[in-house]
Amino acid sequence: MKLFFYRLFRVQKIRNAFWSLLKHYDIRYFVVSIRYRFLKKNMKFGNYENESIGETTVKHNLSAFNIPRAAFGCGGRMELLIYPLVGYYRKNRESIKILVVGCRSEDDILWLKSYGFTNTFGLDLFSYSKYILIGDIHNTGFEAGSYDVVLLGWMISYTKDPAVVFKECKRILKEDGLLGIGLDHNPKQDAEGIKPPRVNTLNSTQSIKKVLDESIKHKVVVEYDHYYSDDDRCVVISKMLPG
Repeated sequence: MKLFFYRLFRVQKIRNAFWSLLKHYDIRYFVVSIRYRFLKKNMKFGNYENESIGETTVKHNLSAFNIPRAAFGCGGRMELLIYPLVGYYRKNRESIKILVVGCRSEDDILWLKSYGFTNTFGLDLFSYSKYILIGDIHNTGFEAGSYDVVLLGWMISYTKDPAVVFKECKRILKEDGLLGIGLDHNPKQDAEGIKPPRVNTLNSTQSIKKVLDESIKHKVVVEYDHYYSDDDRCVVISKMLPG
């Protein structure tokens, strides 16, 4: 019996060590790209005719797989949503249920798992992985209060109705749950207008907060705008409030 538990302990240590390695971008990139190569034959698509979804959304995101560093990692932009969670949840991360919307590949999911958030899944309009559920964030069909965290990982630009997305996220989040939103800022948008695949005017934390304030009761816990390089990124993380 002692030998059995010793072996079980050793297996658990090896498993934890493997997950921890996935914190490193190059190792995670290797793992997710190899997995995609073998699993892409399983690609399935949802049959959605929701007019709120941008017409080029699926085509645009599938095209990223032709540029692997875009499909797997996107320059590490999800760190702006993941690292605050690592600081926010110091203990019992395995009990935190996370949904990453618009994940496209397994990268974001395995990254979160590497920090101990083992109960993490993705949601997208297509999937090749058991970790990525097929569904529409405008109307998920999930039970109310299903998740502790919902991350809208650079997908909010693809919806014509962000308010509906925010309301659905609040519905499926637990009270005090966190909603994280990532967005690339386009400094030319005011002059040139919206260009596909974008289908709404959100372009800063201020614009995100305005729609949030009009849609749901929440409290901003993280706000970040970066306008000083080619990677102009905006992030808002809000805690859900009753009502």
